[in-house]
Amino acid sequence: MLKTNHLSNIELYYSSQEKFSVNKIIIEGNEFKHAVQVMRNSVGNTIHVTNGFGTIFKCKIVSIKKNKLQAEVIDEIEKKNFFENIFFCIPKLKNPDRLKFAIEKCVELGITNFILFDSERTISKSLNVQRWEKIAFAAMKQSLHTYLPEIKLNTLKEISKLAGEKILFDQNADEKFTFTNYSNDNFYFIFGPEGGITENEINLFTKPKIFSLGRYRLRSETAVVKCASLLQ
Repeated sequence: MLKTNHLSNIELYYSSQEKFSVNKIIIEGNEFKHAVQVMRNSVGNTIHVTNGFGTIFKCKIVSIKKNKLQAEVIDEIEKKNFFENIFFCIPKLKNPDRLKFAIEKCVELGITNFILFDSERTISKSLNVQRWEKIAFAAMKQSLHTYLPEIKLNTLKEISKLAGEKILFDQNADEKFTFTNYSNDNFYFIFGPEGGITENEINLFTKPKIFSLGRYRLRSETAVVKCASLLQ
């Protein structure tokens, strides 16, 4: 099996599960272009590929055609998703670069489930989910994670009805954030937009846990990233 401490300097590629067969992987599209045209890989070179479901495959390129390459699996390593039951519910932020920062850093810290939502105090009303998926995808590869992040759109009311425990963050909460993930239940971490979540929105949830992330008022994206880092 591959040793994770030897993987810090690799380039990680992605290929969807349907492109895998017994000991063979096909890479196409943008990943093929990056592997061949940018990184100049050729037949006989060793590359590392993830399927987005927790495995890194060490492979040897056996053929390169016009639009795809085929590689043979030499070795592999399985990695556990420690946060598979944790969902970060992030509001649409006024500045898209701040949302980009939050998603990118959370993926680097291992968060794989995101729900983006509108709120009463949301300023930005438009959202290009494909853009955020590309950002999350790039962050996954850069940080050598092996679980493809999922980003969904929902409303707070819909989130409140999802099965699992709801955890809200409020600067004025009496209790400081602590969390131990020993349960198989789903946990929804809900962050407020600029101006925070309103009382009406809090009332959508039945007995939520409400925590403070510190003594200082944090920007929304800072609160999101701080929470992700505390989970480590």
